[in-house]
Amino acid sequence: MLTTFQFRSEARADEVAADELEAIEHGVSTALDLLAPGGRCVTISYHSLEDRIVKRAFRRGAGRIDVGRLPVEPEVTLIELTRKPAWPTDDEVLANPRARSARLRAVEKVA
Repeated sequence: MLTTFQFRSEARADEVAADELEAIEHGVSTALDLLAPGGRCVTISYHSLEDRIVKRAFRRGAGRIDVGRLPVEPEVTLIELTRKPAWPTDDEVLANPRARSARLRAVEKVA
């Protein structure tokens, strides 16, 4: 009985996690669409999957995507203000240990 409950619990947790990641992807995409030229979008992510979604969206907008052999130039609409994520300093982590895993990324809309 315990095994069945654990399986259902884990399956439900996977569904919730997938929904949350989709919500993050939708939120970042919407935020970038709503930005006016010169506007900035700054995100703080606490998990690698969240950061991957943000990183890919920012790179796509900055024209840093692999289009393979297609004769297509990616449209550049963003400038990455932080090409690599900014991490908290040792002092910040001492003051707030939960900040240890935080990653900050920022872009500016150009078109």
